[in-house]
Amino acid sequence: MAGRDERTRYQGVFARHRKACALDRGGECDCSPMYYGKVYDRASRRYISTKRFPTVTAAKAARQKLLELMEGGELPQAAPTRLRDAHTRFVEAAREGRVFNKHGHRYKPSAIKDIDECLRVHVIPRLGPRRLTDLRRSDVQRLVDDLAPTMSGSRVRSVVNAIRSLYRWAQDREMVGHDPAALVRLPAMNATPRDRVATPAEFARLLAALPLEDALPYALAGYAMGRRAQIVRLRWRDVDLDVGAIEWGVAEDARKSRAARRVVPAVRLLRIPLKRAYLEQGKPAPDQLVCPPLKRNRRGVMSTGSLAQRARRRWKDAGLKPMGLHECRHTAATWLDAAGVSPKVASVLMGHATPDLQPGAAPITLARYTHTLPDAMERAREQLDAFLAQAAADGSRKRGG
Repeated sequence: MAGRDERTRYQGVFARHRKACALDRGGECDCSPMYYGKVYDRASRRYISTKRFPTVTAAKAARQKLLELMEGGELPQAAPTRLRDAHTRFVEAAREGRVFNKHGHRYKPSAIKDIDECLRVHVIPRLGPRRLTDLRRSDVQRLVDDLAPTMSGSRVRSVVNAIRSLYRWAQDREMVGHDPAALVRLPAMNATPRDRVATPAEFARLLAALPLEDALPYALAGYAMGRRAQIVRLRWRDVDLDVGAIEWGVAEDARKSRAARRVVPAVRLLRIPLKRAYLEQGKPAPDQLVCPPLKRNRRGVMSTGSLAQRARRRWKDAGLKPMGLHECRHTAATWLDAAGVSPKVASVLMGHATPDLQPGAAPITLARYTHTLPDAMERAREQLDAFLAQAAADGSRKRGG
């Protein structure tokens, strides 16, 4: 595996230390590093490296030869890169912030972790020894066909998107001229629709069955339209209990899009548990998490998986139908619609991006998140009856006048 690169006292010559070298832990080097030279090619606007050598002298000589070839207009063809090596380089560059996604932004840590896992678990064991330039669409299609029977459609898409991200990075660096995953035929999505919506009374019973530390995340999702990543990263400085407002998406890794950063009102049923939590946490500092993890973990935020397990157990004991955090957001969107909130305002509160050329609500708000409450049809009938009766009365007055 790749180790740490360090500049030497010779211009353009670097030392590649082993991954287990003590230098990486702040100590003295205890490995036998390999050396290589590096030259910047203005024509292709990229660095070209020599092979690695056991001595710095050999690396200096190789770099000098590379410079002479460049001055003479001749450059040696780089050895074809293997998929497994490209994977390592790509993930390292993404973690260091030197690679950008298709929108031109740095990859979020969660996205890097997912891409790395998809490539490492599903792609490298099968296609890792292959050269980047040799991989074809048929190779990726066979991989998809083999994964489809054992994985969900969304997970297969994640694997293919990871390959696309890798090849986009390689294309930008002229390591390859094609993307073998570009036209792959994907399996149909088979995810179960999230149609679980609770009435306000049912939602209140669900929250009442949980202790405050577990009820608060669900309250933030249902009453304040919070996403999972936003809830676990929400800090007290983002909550104004006096005004009754919450700013979502302040942390960069809590934003799904630009629209994810927004201010939403905190309704009375949410301000009550928020104030309780603030007092029970001993009036925490502004930078403290609103929903801190119950146990210390590597991520430093609440585990929503453990939260869901605890909540399901309590709801089952209470004879209540469980629901997930994301289903709480569906519930919130449905309540907004039932309350008569305009689609445009609902889109902003939900944090859905609205296309620049389309006025009004983001389509996703209405298409995916708005469902029908049990009494909505009866209420709609009553409203329509009243409208028709009023229209008939107005028509009779005009005819009589």
